[in-house]
Amino acid sequence: MFRKSVYPKIEPRLNEIAKKLHTRGITPHQLTLAGLALSFLAGCVYATGLFFMGAVVLLIACLGDMLDGPLARVGKTASTFGAFFDSTLDRYSDFFVFGGLVLFFARQNQGLWLLVSLGILAGSFITSYAKARAEALIGRCPVGVFERSERIGFLVLGSLVWPLMPLCLWILLIGTNGTAIQRILYVWKESPSPSPSEFSAE
Repeated sequence: MFRKSVYPKIEPRLNEIAKKLHTRGITPHQLTLAGLALSFLAGCVYATGLFFMGAVVLLIACLGDMLDGPLARVGKTASTFGAFFDSTLDRYSDFFVFGGLVLFFARQNQGLWLLVSLGILAGSFITSYAKARAEALIGRCPVGVFERSERIGFLVLGSLVWPLMPLCLWILLIGTNGTAIQRILYVWKESPSPSPSEFSAE
């Protein structure tokens, strides 16, 4: 949703920043690794309960995540491995950030929110895995309204406006796992039916 509605509006500005970074010798991989490091830092901050500061660090990390693609295109270094590397490290970033939430609620002995956070963490991984596996099996998986940008957006919103945090956590839980289920159902519908010979006895 974010990629289709918001990203095209800010893409020209991101390209301008990417050109400046390219002239300074910054590489896409450096930005990707910097985003990973900042996500780890954000997770540590979330674990201490400093949610506002965690959101600020996370937003900076996301800026790097949005710029590595344009930087690769500007520098003509876009590659299959680069896309794979970026996507893989995004999963680590998700673990660091939402793992920080899990650790915070565990330390506070808040069982309900601990379970909700674990559900969000699981949903974020299953959502991404379901898409990757679907694309490997049937070539495409264009469904899913709750992707990484939406996950980060709602977490940042709840962190900056604390009274909204409980609502945002429930939205994250339902949104991540709902998207995973949406993709499972899509693959189920789009998968070719097995031929009768596959069920025949040897």
